[in-house]
Amino acid sequence: MAPTNAATVTGSCDNARNIRENPGTFGTVSTEISSPSSRLQLQPTSILANATCHIRNNLWFQRHHDSTLSVTTADDYQDPSPNDLNTWNGAALLCADCLGTGLLALPHNITVVLGSTFGIFFLILQLPINLYAGTILSHAALYVETKQMAANNASTTTGTPSNPSNTTTSIAKETTTTTTTTTTTEQNHLLQSGRAAKPVAISSVLEPLEAKNYQAVSIVDERETEDDNSLVEEDKVKDSRHLEHSHHDTATFDFIGMTKALFRNKKVTRWIMVLYYTNIFLVLGNYIVVMSHAVTALVGEDILCVPTAGVLASTLMFAVSQLRTMARLGRSASTVSLTALGIVVAQCLYSTKHTADEVLQVLPVNDTDNNENNGESINLLHKFSSMGSIGFAVGSQKLFLNIRHEFADRTKAPSSLAVALSAFGSFYVFIVLAAGKNPPGFLFDAIPSHTLQRRVAGFFLWVHVVVSYAINSQAICASMDRIFFCRWAPVQHWPDERRWMLLTGIMAATAFFVANAIPFFKDLVAFIGSLTSVPLTLLLPAIFHRRVQGVPIWLPTANSLASYALLIFSSIFMVTATLGSVYSILSDWQHHSGGFFSCH
Repeated sequence: MAPTNAATVTGSCDNARNIRENPGTFGTVSTEISSPSSRLQLQPTSILANATCHIRNNLWFQRHHDSTLSVTTADDYQDPSPNDLNTWNGAALLCADCLGTGLLALPHNITVVLGSTFGIFFLILQLPINLYAGTILSHAALYVETKQMAANNASTTTGTPSNPSNTTTSIAKETTTTTTTTTTTEQNHLLQSGRAAKPVAISSVLEPLEAKNYQAVSIVDERETEDDNSLVEEDKVKDSRHLEHSHHDTATFDFIGMTKALFRNKKVTRWIMVLYYTNIFLVLGNYIVVMSHAVTALVGEDILCVPTAGVLASTLMFAVSQLRTMARLGRSASTVSLTALGIVVAQCLYSTKHTADEVLQVLPVNDTDNNENNGESINLLHKFSSMGSIGFAVGSQKLFLNIRHEFADRTKAPSSLAVALSAFGSFYVFIVLAAGKNPPGFLFDAIPSHTLQRRVAGFFLWVHVVVSYAINSQAICASMDRIFFCRWAPVQHWPDERRWMLLTGIMAATAFFVANAIPFFKDLVAFIGSLTSVPLTLLLPAIFHRRVQGVPIWLPTANSLASYALLIFSSIFMVTATLGSVYSILSDWQHHSGGFFSCH
């Protein structure tokens, strides 16, 4: 047998790579060696050489895949989450996120704009709708995770390294077919019961050419270089780490990963990435606006300008943002946030009942003038805007996947969502009823200026919004770090904590700029709620669920009427609320006296 050199191995690997990259050009690759004589030629070192070429090709394809702006998690990314959240921790996180600053604008939007009866009815109606949306979103995530666990199990059984890109490819392919195999039966049972099924070794999950590459290279001599041996050992260690952390490295980390797993379309994934990142980024800017006003209330409105107060507010905000996981935020910070919000709301409600109207520092919305000058259509658009703010306040699926990702038992996530919706839904109704018949546009403005009560309320509002900011900052920064920031050459070899500090610092500085460049608050809440939050909380869960069911997304079928109804409702809701928010923004700009980085 002729000696093997590096060129032979390299050439063989290149041939295999070409076959794998262009299977139609190079023809079909045989999965077995046909003749008995050729089987006798398979020496252990020959198999080792084939495996070495296979590993080299996998590494090359991974590098090639990573260079095309994909959303695949980096192989060396280490998830910092301990995955130990329980039902109550998750509910606290969801409440801390949803009970944001929109809560303080709800009483006016419901009582004054919509009317108490219709407003409260619409608010209560949102609760079961969002619970259903969260439940089917969790079931779709369980489907993806079951397929991925099956791929990992098959990889362990066959010794073939599991490629996350191949896994998501096959998931996307399988959702477009309606087979009646045993695997499909078990997955349907999983979707109906909400319980995790035992993973099945599904051959279709693995890319067929993955195994064929072992036979697609030339048979080589038993002599192999030291580098090839070390490469095999290194890949074994790396693959074992991947299997050990397979619970962490699922595609269900957020909406971006779910979209990639179920659709396998870069354009669709990028659109969802833009939608998701834009929503959270605008929320961060909105929180900085509120924190700035809270600090001015604490120090004194006549002493600090809003941008200066924003710089002071960002100190605590940046410190809390260094908590890298939802688990850390859920165990302690969320409880502190909810307690602080409770103190603020109690002070606001007290002031609405015991403070004279002439000392209130708020200008009520003059709906009469709008109706007289612009007609009934403007009043209707104003109602649409208020309905959008309700949708934003109740929508809880935006970060549901991020929080669910860190659960010890992910099948408990819908129960956690039910607890959260019941808790903050009841809290919303209580506040609306307790605020009276004519609450201010922003409930915090009911507290008189230059009083100790306002300073105390400003401090606790600051604390609450800091935690809400940290929860959203964790979601967007963890997603960016997982997808592309950890691969950025200047920070690639930094410690995780240092890289995280830089990323959160960049995010905070950019959000601070946006917060001071956009000089309005209430309409920004409505705009976010209508244009981006409604698709993330209602529309995408319906689309994902129908994708998993294998039914047409925009055509009704007998067995998918509930998800189709959610699809239609969310689409109409998004359009109407967006029209209302655009009207509100244009109306406010006509009467707005502030400017870029305005002091007040």
